[in-house]
Amino acid sequence: MTSYLFRNFEYPVNTIDASIVIILIEKMLKPFCLIICFFLNIYSVCGQGGLNKDLSVYDQVVASAGDSIAKYKQLLSASHRAGDLETFKNYGEIILRIAETNNLKDDQISALVYLAIYYQQIDQYEESLSKYLEAEKMSTTLPKNSFSRILVQVNLGNLYNHIENYEKVKTSMKKVIELAAYQQNPDSFIISAYNSLGTANLNQGNYSEALEYMYKVKNLAEKMNRNDKIIGALINISECQRYLGQYDLAIDNSQKALDRIDEKESVELEASALVIMGISQYLLNQPIQALPNLKKARNISTDGNFLNIKMESHQYLAKTYEALDSLKKSLEEQKIYIKTREQYLKTLSKAQRLRVENESKTKSAIITEQQKSIIFLSREKQLYIFAGVVLMILLIVSSIIYRNKRRKLAEESLQLQGDKLLLKNENEALKDKLNALAQKIQKKETGTLKPKKSSLNIEEQQKYMELILNYMEDEKPFLDHDVKQSDIADNLKMSVHLLSEVLNVCFQKNFNNFINLYRVDTAKKLMKNPKYENYKILSIGYEAGFPSKTSFNRVFKNLVGLTPSEFQKQHFPAID
Repeated sequence: MTSYLFRNFEYPVNTIDASIVIILIEKMLKPFCLIICFFLNIYSVCGQGGLNKDLSVYDQVVASAGDSIAKYKQLLSASHRAGDLETFKNYGEIILRIAETNNLKDDQISALVYLAIYYQQIDQYEESLSKYLEAEKMSTTLPKNSFSRILVQVNLGNLYNHIENYEKVKTSMKKVIELAAYQQNPDSFIISAYNSLGTANLNQGNYSEALEYMYKVKNLAEKMNRNDKIIGALINISECQRYLGQYDLAIDNSQKALDRIDEKESVELEASALVIMGISQYLLNQPIQALPNLKKARNISTDGNFLNIKMESHQYLAKTYEALDSLKKSLEEQKIYIKTREQYLKTLSKAQRLRVENESKTKSAIITEQQKSIIFLSREKQLYIFAGVVLMILLIVSSIIYRNKRRKLAEESLQLQGDKLLLKNENEALKDKLNALAQKIQKKETGTLKPKKSSLNIEEQQKYMELILNYMEDEKPFLDHDVKQSDIADNLKMSVHLLSEVLNVCFQKNFNNFINLYRVDTAKKLMKNPKYENYKILSIGYEAGFPSKTSFNRVFKNLVGLTPSEFQKQHFPAID
């Protein structure tokens, strides 16, 4: 479970809600004075070539401290919107110094919150928590209708959500709901509290409780006529329904969110709604409907660098393409998903990273079990078909043909046993093992009374054998899913007949058996490589040159004695 939607649309974790900033500004100064101060400060900063970082210049009691603080709060807000965190921090320190010097407790608390927000955004969570707790301790002496007092709890609760201390989230948000009753605009605080409580419950796996809170958010947003909050609530509701398996409802609410989005709204909202809709459609076995929504979510999230949405888009596009039998595209999406996942994990706190990695392993185990079931059913179906064909042959063909078939099956069985031995010793290169096999065959043929008929003498056999083995090792034609015997013969400047004769006489193999040896050998190496630990079995087979999942599973089991999934688990037990 990946609760990125709650983080995106909750009462901003690292920012101050615009409505609350407006209330604060209205309380503290007149609009006209604010505009004059704002432009005077810009003139001053530009004239001096930047901020004065010597904070001692603010250590003096002044009659207009409130106006100065209001000016710096406006500049602080502008710097945060511009993404200039260092300037945001500098203004916060200036406000704190002026407030301390002039004994303005409300402004001291606000400044501590600003600094806590700064440290939270640069992932210094201990320092951020320290500032919040200092502000909380100071705010307890303020009256219950103090804006600063409730502001501390809102942001402190959001930090606890970020570091995954969910019980602390619930404590802080209950205080927010209690203090909201004393504010002029209580709904803006309550909606934030409900959203954070929904996030905490979702991350704890309490999906039904999370859904209840998000419906409360939606109802309040409709009461406040806040379209952005309604959209966010609808998306979060659909996310809860997705985890509850209510896929039809998730699709319906995602569509309602999309219908409300216009050019004024964030494109991240659109990408979030699309990815939930696409995932839900895939889980309803509707890959054709899921594909355009997932592709659009992928494109938007790539342009906007919304890593979490981008990651899930690629993950489910890989599954969707697989369901549509588009193996090449599925593999491409799988590779990008793994790369994006690594980028996304680097942006998380240690606790969040561990949770996402554990969830990924759990999902992999579920997918592996599903694949095993699919493979079993496929084999069972093939068995019935084969049995029917054999029965028809037994009724039609003569006893001579039957005996010939038995003899051929026996020969193939012996050859299969030989192929298993070739692949068993993984410490020796396949080329060397085939060379040794050829020498053994030549020695045996020389000593027999009836050697295999061949137009080639021993020297010619040796020459062509080395030519073929070097070509297979250097050029790796077996990785081409559509490679034909004629392609390799042309590249070696040999006739198809000559190539077939060399394979049959020197290695006692036909073309398909020879190619499959290399493909299985490559697949085994990939599955033992830690870089491919998170690759799906389908992707491994495709990388090794197998054109389909069915052929990969069948050939691998015949030559190794294990299915690809069973072999992979021997080397990476955590996948289980």
